[in-house]
Amino acid sequence: MLSLLLPDALRTAGGLFEKFVFNDWNALAFLMVLFLIDTLLGMARSFHQGRFHSRGMRQMFTKLRDYGVGIVVAHVFSAIEIDGSRVPWADYMSLGIKFAIYLMILIIEAKSIDENLRGLGGQGLPLPKFLRKGMTDWEETGSFRSKEPPADLSTATTVTSPIEEVTP
Repeated sequence: MLSLLLPDALRTAGGLFEKFVFNDWNALAFLMVLFLIDTLLGMARSFHQGRFHSRGMRQMFTKLRDYGVGIVVAHVFSAIEIDGSRVPWADYMSLGIKFAIYLMILIIEAKSIDENLRGLGGQGLPLPKFLRKGMTDWEETGSFRSKEPPADLSTATTVTSPIEEVTP
């Protein structure tokens, strides 16, 4: 119905936009929900900590720009054509690139939401212990591995291989 009201030039421009720039509106909706939750929690955390300022708001636009570039690049890879037809490897390459870019955005947003919840005095997202430990290690040391061995591995006995026993 709406397409009947739009002039032909605007419909053509919209079609070209969806073909060459972006057309994955469902994925964008999910990413925007996470982005909005993160933004609102970040604002609440800033108010709670008494450090609400314009720099944080500007970072929101920087993040939107960066995400926008990432999803456009993902779309361009998924819509690549050579001589007017899809190349055989484009589907596989585009799926991998799209998956990687979207997954990174989801991970960044989930981590930021978790940090904001903890900054507001909560427990954060309900993450598995190994993931929480890895995130804590990363925040404290810049490495995913702790210097301490996991409790279940520290009590295990070491087994020597037959090669080590024979070697003088």
